[in-house]
Amino acid sequence: MRAFRPRRAIPAAISALALLAAGVLTALETISALAGRPARLVPYEQVAAWAQTTTWQDRQALTSAGIAAVLGLLLLLFALVAGRPRLLALRTGDPDLVAGVRPRTLTKLVAAVASEADGVRGARAKVRGRQVTVNARTDLRDTLGVQERVRAAVEDEIGRLAPIGRYTVRAHVRGPS
Repeated sequence: MRAFRPRRAIPAAISALALLAAGVLTALETISALAGRPARLVPYEQVAAWAQTTTWQDRQALTSAGIAAVLGLLLLLFALVAGRPRLLALRTGDPDLVAGVRPRTLTKLVAAVASEADGVRGARAKVRGRQVTVNARTDLRDTLGVQERVRAAVEDEIGRLAPIGRYTVRAHVRGPS
């Protein structure tokens, strides 16, 4: 199941680039100082003077600490909150084997199944989280019967695919205007 978890590539790339920049700057300053020719990309005298004269209750110190804390909390939030899945896990006959299907593929499959239901002229589907929403069109005036057929067809198809986790199906049918 670990392969089906969404990647968090953008927050990881931002964090990696920030750490790389800090590491390169530190290495450059350290190596140049050890060689006897400091690069002085960071104005150490000004930073040291500011640090010596600034108390923890100073507005600048509190603002800097607050910004660092907010950035840290945002990175933690990005790490904890699940992103959009790359693949939806499906059961197979083998308990040790799990297959995957892209959410877009599932959407197209569900829309095709809904379009084949009796009385349906066309259908569109959306998969959001664990909910499948189907919007179908019909030429019939009795949309309630068509709505039940669409919902049943989609639920049967989802049952046949056997996804891991339960999906709820909502069907909406529009008749002639």
